[in-house]
Amino acid sequence: MRLGRLLWIVPLLAGCYEYQPVTTAGAPAGQPVRLTLTDAGTADLAPTLGPSMEEVGGKLLDSSGDAYVVALSESRKRNGMEIDWRGEQVSISKSLVASVQQRKFSATRTGFLTAGVVSVLVILQRSIWGTANGYGGGPPGQGPIPQ
Repeated sequence: MRLGRLLWIVPLLAGCYEYQPVTTAGAPAGQPVRLTLTDAGTADLAPTLGPSMEEVGGKLLDSSGDAYVVALSESRKRNGMEIDWRGEQVSISKSLVASVQQRKFSATRTGFLTAGVVSVLVILQRSIWGTANGYGGGPPGQGPIPQ
């Protein structure tokens, strides 16, 4: 199979995700979440997470009781600096959390991404190989007149 044909599959494999507020009574365990901390949460969790932490994200392990237990994968400070984590587990009291968001698949964003990538690939294919029979030329015409 030609490489050009394989490139058409790439946009279909990509997917876009976005964080959406959790609207149910509790966030589902095992799912990626983002917790936005309150000012009190930033102060109380400074010894554990570091100073000026605004948001933490990772896999929600448990949300029963009065705390969220998260295996951290990322966090963001108030100044915008992002920090990567390696799955460290942290328990965060629900009273220290301003909002909970869950990572979900976005069909709209994925559709726009796919349309954009396919458009670029079509333009590249036509500019490199042309629109005719693969050789970039038009229909055959008369050659030079023999002498």
